[in-house]
Amino acid sequence: MKIRGFETSMMGRDIDFIPPAMSRLCCLNEISHALAGVMAVEKAHNITVPNEGQYLREIARLGEIVEVDAIKLKEFKNTDELADIGSKIKSVLGKKAKYLTVGGVLENISDKRKEKLINLAKEGLNLVDKDFVKLVDERKAKIPLPDVELIEAYNFDVNKVEINGLPKTSLYDGKVVYSGSLARMYKEGLINSKNLWDVLSARMIEIEICLNKIIELLNKLKLTQPYMEPIIKDGKAVGEAVIEGGEGIVYHKVELLGREILDYTILTSENFNKAVLDSVDNDEAKRIIQLCERCYYL
Repeated sequence: MKIRGFETSMMGRDIDFIPPAMSRLCCLNEISHALAGVMAVEKAHNITVPNEGQYLREIARLGEIVEVDAIKLKEFKNTDELADIGSKIKSVLGKKAKYLTVGGVLENISDKRKEKLINLAKEGLNLVDKDFVKLVDERKAKIPLPDVELIEAYNFDVNKVEINGLPKTSLYDGKVVYSGSLARMYKEGLINSKNLWDVLSARMIEIEICLNKIIELLNKLKLTQPYMEPIIKDGKAVGEAVIEGGEGIVYHKVELLGREILDYTILTSENFNKAVLDSVDNDEAKRIIQLCERCYYL
């Protein structure tokens, strides 16, 4: 199930090529693509990552979500400062995830930087505009928009994915589905509606949730070794990982021969959300999907 020619360029490469390559696949999902690729290799070889490495990875992933949510809301509200905060937080893995590797994270942060990041996240919490959600609800009451089916990484089954036409779009279990902030916030019980208007509310709500989780993880983080030398076995192995990135679902599957990549598959939320865009005939609904969800390269 090849979606992009980019996947073909991975064949024959060493697994160390995954983080620098995948962090350049999408400017908004650089952490989640690199992380999903590395996690797929770790699952293929049953590699355990130290707790500190897991914390740093999750902090970076949450920072990416904050940045992406803020960027996607810019057409509706000035969220530049929040986007900058998210960008700074995700840099715990280095520029273009340069510290991310199979086995964990190559470098931990300093105690001084840890404190700065906690303060930065607290600053972000002060920028969250809860009145924005009320304004969206008012707009929702005036202009009806359709509901959407939701899909997230927690119950994702790649065998239910159906590729449908060009440009590349995907159905899930024969249905048009939305993947992203609304699906995540609905699962968490923080939004009880599947309406397209709630895509906007979900992003603002999620920024607050992520910043609080980042503070919690930073407080748990010990400045010890976040990396364990991985044991890469000879012979063929297959691993797959699905996580929630800034845009939504990020799925990677890798087939290996020792350290060599034999085959690579990538599936992302943009493929699903493009199908949502194609399915709506309301101008306001199209505007929300185009501005908030559709990836720039589709």
